[in-house]
Amino acid sequence: MKKTTDHTFVAVIGDVCGSRQTADRQGTQVRLEEAMARVNEVFANDLTAGFLVTLGDEFQGLLPEPDRVMDIVTELESALTGIRVRYGIGMGTLATPIKRTAVGMDGPCFHQARDAVERGKRESRWMTVAGFGEVRDELMNGVLNLMGAVRGQWTEIQAETFYAAHAADEQKQVAAARNVSEATISKSLKAAHHDAMIEAEAVVVRLLSGEVVE
Repeated sequence: MKKTTDHTFVAVIGDVCGSRQTADRQGTQVRLEEAMARVNEVFANDLTAGFLVTLGDEFQGLLPEPDRVMDIVTELESALTGIRVRYGIGMGTLATPIKRTAVGMDGPCFHQARDAVERGKRESRWMTVAGFGEVRDELMNGVLNLMGAVRGQWTEIQAETFYAAHAADEQKQVAAARNVSEATISKSLKAAHHDAMIEAEAVVVRLLSGEVVE
């Protein structure tokens, strides 16, 4: 894991929506732990501090740069299909020493991520960013709000198909893995607005990476 000191960081906080009303809360916790382990393994070289479950209903991680944020969220969403998560992404400095996992640390990056999560709760947003600059924050939050509205209409099958297609090279691989026709996969992806979502995600990635600056 990367360990840098004189640096701005990107904190990611995920909040499981309605977890206290979940019938299988223990099962949700197991899936969260498995998702954290998966992300920490896949993105080991891209993290400052590993992801972990913190407050039972929340998890967090720390990155040295924002360029892999959407990849990490995609990995998490794929692992947590059927579990609604609200994300807060905050950029800023760190006021405490870096630790192996993202617990026991504090600073503006975490404060921004917390503020973003709280805004998401108030405004029913899927993902909210803060701390990237007024213009970048506004642009990203506008696109992310639209993406969240689309995601909110997905069925669980559409979500699973979307993320399977995201990870596959071709639709026929997804069809073969599910033992269905390519036409079925294509129909599901069309209903999920797959192409538009991929375009929107690419815009967010460019904004996160600073291609649009104030």
